[in-house]
Amino acid sequence: MAARSIRRVEVLINEALAGVMDIETDGLSPREHVTFTYADSWMSAAEAFEVSPELPLRRGPQRPTQGRELFGSFQDASPDDWGKKLLFEELRQQALAKGAGRIPPTGEAGYLLLVNDETRQGALRFRENGQFLSSWGRGAGIRDLRALSEEARLFAETGEVKEENSLLMGAGSSPGGAQPKAWVRDDDGSMLLAKFPKTSDVGNVQLWEMVAIRLQQRAGIRVAESRLMPLSEFSHIFLTRRFDRDGDRRIPYMSVRTALQLDTYSHPDYVKIASEVAHISAEPVQDANEMFSRAALIAMVNNTDDHMRNHGLLRTNRGWRLSPSFDVNPVPAGTSDTPLTPHGGLFDRDVRDLLEFADAFRLTRDAAIRRLQQVASAISRWREEALSLGAEPESLAYMTKAFEGENAKRVASLAPAPAVIDMGGSTTPAPPKSHGDVWVPEHTRAGKLVRGHFRRRS
Repeated sequence: MAARSIRRVEVLINEALAGVMDIETDGLSPREHVTFTYADSWMSAAEAFEVSPELPLRRGPQRPTQGRELFGSFQDASPDDWGKKLLFEELRQQALAKGAGRIPPTGEAGYLLLVNDETRQGALRFRENGQFLSSWGRGAGIRDLRALSEEARLFAETGEVKEENSLLMGAGSSPGGAQPKAWVRDDDGSMLLAKFPKTSDVGNVQLWEMVAIRLQQRAGIRVAESRLMPLSEFSHIFLTRRFDRDGDRRIPYMSVRTALQLDTYSHPDYVKIASEVAHISAEPVQDANEMFSRAALIAMVNNTDDHMRNHGLLRTNRGWRLSPSFDVNPVPAGTSDTPLTPHGGLFDRDVRDLLEFADAFRLTRDAAIRRLQQVASAISRWREEALSLGAEPESLAYMTKAFEGENAKRVASLAPAPAVIDMGGSTTPAPPKSHGDVWVPEHTRAGKLVRGHFRRRS
């Protein structure tokens, strides 16, 4: 029977020691038992915050919630399908070089610590024996993109990376998702995420993600600076600036899945997401408002990959804020698992349903209608944007269903809410069209819960 061992790793936020993670293993299986203990220096710091929502600021060891191997924010910094496959290949090559008969068992924490320290998502860093983990792999720059794209294509097809073409190993191990991708440095030193085409793609996926970026900008939705790099006559590389970096400073990040403490297969509706984000956010009205616009646009371009790791929050000096929008990919067919509203349908996500829950987004009904109209107006420019980016005219017919579904007609038929007149002769006007209303947060009155609502400014 193998002896159990404990690996002790320091956990830092940028350069500040936040605590210590102990990883207990038996050496025979990938199963790990993880605990985290806050450092006294972090507990006493004025700027301290919970490293993950399920890790309250208290002394003593804490374990992940039942059924999880890692804490939520640690999972956010871990590799997803694409990165794990690359890291497994790195372990395989190390085992071959050592003449080992098998690859050592590796669990979730093990994969987390294998991710390149320079490119790991968010601000979490890990240190062992005075050395940051992990520093293997070569860094990549903007001029390496074509080589990286070819390596990514070969790896996606064969599952192997040859030693002489190992640039992808360090650059591509940390990004999440299943699409081939890598982190690279731009000419000015800033970090970019590069997304590459794969042989199974239908159409120019990268170009249409850039179209979605342009449409979101028109709709007033915050996005990261992005651009396309031509790869061939019919394909591009999509490049987007990392929003969790400010020069060399790393910005703490957590996904909505972590923020709401959800499991992998949970898909709350956008009403719940907006309510929870507003509860966490340092700017609840702004972030709830924007979540309304994002939900509407996601439905109106038929983005079906809107799971809870594709929404996130960043830590600012004042607290958590909604991160820029990312991973919005229009598709002409398919359904999402994320409904717009409670009991909302998935096969036809009717954006008008959002109006019944305008309060959850800190909006009046009229303001919500105006946002729907702004989003619809932005999306109506999709052909213009696609052609300006180099889309083949023939591809427009294929993508029409993504942008010109029933929701466009529904929004066009909307009118501002009329005044409500009762039979007693008193008139209750519709909420004013300005943002002069006062938002009253959720509170308790006479022992009863009162939902958040707008009150006319006196």
